[in-house]
Amino acid sequence: MSLRSGRDFQAGDRVGSRPVAIVNETFVRRFLPDEPASAPGGATAARQPIGQSVRLGFEPNTRYEIVGVVGDTVYTTPREGMLATMYVPMAQRNPSEFWPTVLLTVNTAPGTRAMVERAVGEALRRADPRIAFTFGTFDQLVEATVTQERLIALVSAFFGGLALLLAAVGLYGVVAHAVRAREKEIGLRIALGAAPSSILRLVFERVGLLIAAGLALGLAGSLWAARLVEALLFHLEPRDPVTFGGAAAVLVAVGVLAAWLPAHRAARLDPVTVLREG
Repeated sequence: MSLRSGRDFQAGDRVGSRPVAIVNETFVRRFLPDEPASAPGGATAARQPIGQSVRLGFEPNTRYEIVGVVGDTVYTTPREGMLATMYVPMAQRNPSEFWPTVLLTVNTAPGTRAMVERAVGEALRRADPRIAFTFGTFDQLVEATVTQERLIALVSAFFGGLALLLAAVGLYGVVAHAVRAREKEIGLRIALGAAPSSILRLVFERVGLLIAAGLALGLAGSLWAARLVEALLFHLEPRDPVTFGGAAAVLVAVGVLAAWLPAHRAARLDPVTVLREG
């Protein structure tokens, strides 16, 4: 993280010294807003965070002096975004006040990871043989922060593809049944001189009505249900017009492809055979 103002933690920030803290820019905007200036005109004056005191709710008797401001960064998960964060030096905390789980991020030179892991592990065991620890790369840590988003995307893609397949199969079955039910009519039209293009147009007019009705009902239902999945979305509006437009275009394309085979078969019927069987 880049230091915006003030100083970093120093060796003198230890147990017994004045408690200090470093905050991020979101912390400053949220808890240290600009103050109205005394000059007329309603202007505001930026409050200087360095030197301000901060008291935490679970430590009411301890006041931390802000000695530095760092840039914002994702601290927990991308879904939560930039949170107001305060950092305190580990050296100022007594062992009895230490957290049960601590994450240490160690920056190593290329090719030295195995050696650094052995050295850190030996140092931790010397500090306390009861400590349990594991090692992982920073890429693995970042990967874990998007596990939920990736899982939701995979599940949504699977069920979306399954629904699309069922819609295509259902539409194919409906059109094929309609063509079989009207074979005599189609055979008579061909016998009277109807061109294959007119037979295709006849079949696709019915398909168009089915697709239009399905899109109208589907879009209305999706607009109503969008608020139910809003919590699962990340950086995407629940009623995003591009998403709805793309889904409608895909459904139309799948519907046309599903209806093409029975429509093509209807346009190639032998009128003599159809009329004789009728």
